[in-house]
Amino acid sequence: MTRAEGQAEERAERPGSGSPRRLEALIDGAFAIVMTIVVLEIEPPEGPPGEFPVQLAALAPTIWTFALVFVTLGALWFGNRTQSGLVGRADHPLTWLNLLLVGLVALVPFSARFLITYPADRTAVLWFAAHFTVIYLVHGAAWLYASLRPELLRAGLSEAFLRRSRLATFVPAAVYAVATGLAAISAIAGIVASLVVPVLLVSGLFYRGLARIHARS
Repeated sequence: MTRAEGQAEERAERPGSGSPRRLEALIDGAFAIVMTIVVLEIEPPEGPPGEFPVQLAALAPTIWTFALVFVTLGALWFGNRTQSGLVGRADHPLTWLNLLLVGLVALVPFSARFLITYPADRTAVLWFAAHFTVIYLVHGAAWLYASLRPELLRAGLSEAFLRRSRLATFVPAAVYAVATGLAAISAIAGIVASLVVPVLLVSGLFYRGLARIHARS
């Protein structure tokens, strides 16, 4: 065993360091609970039955907003899953960065309710976009921290890929920061800008770009 390998093994066995599997399970559970709670904001029509079609039509903005929140959370979970797949161990700071992420995700039902209640209000849209700006900043910080510590990463990741992925992981936060600024001017502009990140992630464009970087490196 080389000296570097011995130092890496010693760091890996320090108290607070270990397999990230339980942390991943906690994060997955938090996302599942939050994504389920959000749907409770949609209240069914209360009659009379003859007015159900009109009442359902009135629910359209609420259902659309729920879809936006759900897809946004789904895209964030997918990003976290991708990040976790590159990490082989979790130490104390990385664990707490991810716990901070869980705490911010747990606050999403409040932001969702605010946006569902006032979908055309600039303050509600600004709060929503700012909330996800902070969430993605923490998400990016977790990867930045892990990517700078080879002992936490799985084998086979080149330095070129790590360097570029550090920049890429902050792209969603930058987009949501722009959406926050636009929301201060126009609620509609803020909502449209907030759709950019889910579209990039759900379509696979973001991850195909990362895959090309990884293949070239």
